This record gives sequence, structure tokens and C-alpha cells, in this order.
Amino acid sequence: MIDPRLTSQYEDEILELIDNQDEFTRSDLQGVVTVLVNKIMQAGHEILSEQEKQPEK
Repeated sequence: MIDPRLTSQYEDEILELIDNQDEFTRSDLQGVVTVLVNKIMQAGHEILSEQEKQPEK
């Protein structure tokens, strides 16, 4: 499961896309979803990088 810390900031944007999906072409939606996924992946990478920098307890 994806950590909620990664997705919570994008939830509103995702829900807005779902609510307004009729206003976009499939290609438009695919592009927006790709950008959101990339943002989530980047945030996850940053969290993992920070965790690796912290000394183990």
C-alpha cells in the first residue's frame, strides 16, 4: 500500500479529475495521471532518501 504521506496532497486533485472526467479527453486524463504518478513517485523517492540518511536507532 502506498504511504498516505505520499498521496494525501494529491487526493483533491485526483478526486477533482474523477468528478470532471467528462470535460477531458482520454489522452488529457492520461497525461494528468502520468504527471500525478510521477509526482507521487518523486515524493516517495525523497522520503526514502531522507530515511537512508538518518542513522539507525
